[in-house]
Amino acid sequence: MGKRFLSALSFVSILLLFLLFLPQPVSARHRSRVLGVATNSSTPTIPPTAQGPGLILPDSPLFFLDQVKQNVRVFFAFNPEAKAIAYEAIAGERMAELRFMLARKSNSGVKVALEGVQENLQKSADELATTQLQGKDVSGLARKLNTSIKEKREVLDYLEEQTGGELKARVTVVQESLDNSKIKVEDALPDDELDNEIRDSLERKAEKDATQAFESATDLVQDIKELKIEASEAAKQSLTRREEALKKAIEEKNEALKKAEEKLLEAEKKKQEQLLKVQDKVAEQAREAVKNAMEAAKKFKSTQKTVENIRNQAVESIPTPSSLSSSSSVSPTRKPSQEKED
Repeated sequence: MGKRFLSALSFVSILLLFLLFLPQPVSARHRSRVLGVATNSSTPTIPPTAQGPGLILPDSPLFFLDQVKQNVRVFFAFNPEAKAIAYEAIAGERMAELRFMLARKSNSGVKVALEGVQENLQKSADELATTQLQGKDVSGLARKLNTSIKEKREVLDYLEEQTGGELKARVTVVQESLDNSKIKVEDALPDDELDNEIRDSLERKAEKDATQAFESATDLVQDIKELKIEASEAAKQSLTRREEALKKAIEEKNEALKKAEEKLLEAEKKKQEQLLKVQDKVAEQAREAVKNAMEAAKKFKSTQKTVENIRNQAVESIPTPSSLSSSSSVSPTRKPSQEKED
């Protein structure tokens, strides 16, 4: 019995070491294409990521082995800084695996991948905060984690735009968690870099709010159209019933009932006319809201472009050290009196 246990333990140890040190596939990604990936499929997609997926994907029954491997990887990271890097790398793997899970339409795999991105970046940010409390300079690590979180938010923004329903809600929750992790990481950045990150975050939020306002207004117009169609159908049915009742009264030669049904039919027609006018007014207001939202979004993007151009011009106007050294090597222009003395 003892020998079997030792043999099993040896096998598991060898397997873990194999999984731990096996090189992972890496797929390249160009950041400028993140929001420009085109797809002709209705299936949501994300671009290739900088880090590659794990050996075993989240929809596999053997995925627990990949999780065991990663736990071992974190265990052998003997300080908070190393653990922060390990967790960030695992989050990168989950993000790469999300792409495969979306392609396979594996809802359970997508859920596991998204939760993996969220949880591991949270842990990475927490380990960074622990390292900072120890009095260490973690600005370099903070830059690395900050860039990683921004890249993943960018990819999830792209995914969020394509989705709806449960998946959109799940992505939104992950995005909020990433925002909180980013705030922790930003605290470890130098003041000037922190100011830039705060400004970028505010600009990002403003842009998302403008987009959501436009989407909400568009949804409102669609809802009103559907309600108008349903109301029209209900109005037709109501009028049809009144007309049938009037027809029946005529056939029965009941003058009192006939007059009553004629009045009811006339009242029903007036009511439906008033309802249609109100619906048209509400629809026009909704269309105006969409128009305003579109104009606000356009103005915001135009302003952002102007601000970016001003920033770029300001950066270009700053002399570089090489230009300063080259200008200082040129001999100064002599005054006319000096030339005359010569």
